[in-house]
Amino acid sequence: MKTYQPALAGAMLAAALAAPLTASAGPTLGLDPTGTGTYTTFADLWTNVTDTGLATGFVPGRIVGPGANAPYLTELRSQMVVGTMSNSNIPAIVTPAGLNSNFEISKVVRFQELVTAQTATTVNFGMPASQSAAMDVDPLRPGVQNLAIFLDNITDGSKAVPGNGGNTVRCYGEGVTSAGCGGGGGDGDGIMIMSGHLVFNEASFSASGAVGTGSFDSRFMIDYVDPNYLDAVTGSIFVDKFTGTTNVPSFFTPTMMWDGSTPTTVPFLKVDSSQSFATIPEPATLALIGLGFAGLALGTRRKVQS
Repeated sequence: MKTYQPALAGAMLAAALAAPLTASAGPTLGLDPTGTGTYTTFADLWTNVTDTGLATGFVPGRIVGPGANAPYLTELRSQMVVGTMSNSNIPAIVTPAGLNSNFEISKVVRFQELVTAQTATTVNFGMPASQSAAMDVDPLRPGVQNLAIFLDNITDGSKAVPGNGGNTVRCYGEGVTSAGCGGGGGDGDGIMIMSGHLVFNEASFSASGAVGTGSFDSRFMIDYVDPNYLDAVTGSIFVDKFTGTTNVPSFFTPTMMWDGSTPTTVPFLKVDSSQSFATIPEPATLALIGLGFAGLALGTRRKVQS
């Protein structure tokens, strides 16, 4: 009798390994805001306060799909400040003392998205094969880094005001620092503590009249980490999930993004976001592992048949 169970099990394992990550929180991440490498806060989820996102190059109402327009590129920018931290292993909110009163952690993201399908009221985004060099947010590291996280001492009055002008998120812009950063005194102002590149993107957006809502799932491989502040490791995956709305409230009046970009055809997105960390290989590595298991299962099936 022919035996197919090993091959089937191997194929299922390959598919599971190659599939996108789930939204579950990853392992705990240590943080030391003093920069001495003595981690005092351990969290697996960072939740952001409401800040700003902006899509450029998006064409409202364009129809993309079979028999219509081809997929096209847009750019997504977002910037935000971490508000709370939690640890699901306890579970508890473990926000470190002094966050957003003595120091802040801000994040900037910039990458290209591919509009893969679009109707008059909906749109789906994927990711292109490569990212333009213009998307780089960490000019000191090799390759195109789409994510950068900063720690800033704000006791000197340098608190970030995301979305309200160029260089308003600490230390993005002019090389290592920008206006308001690096105030001297050795207090750790404007330290970049992490950067990485996009490895997965899946997003959707729908509109009804003037109101639109969207959900975005972006994942970045960590290429640089400052171990004095974080115990993350390079090669790990940083998971960034957020929702946005174009029903912008009257009090939400940013003028431009941190890099000077302003909206043209679409308004700013009011963004709520959360991040988690996953210590696993990048998706391409997972796919190769999965193929290896599938090949092993196929060899086992042939041996059983013979």
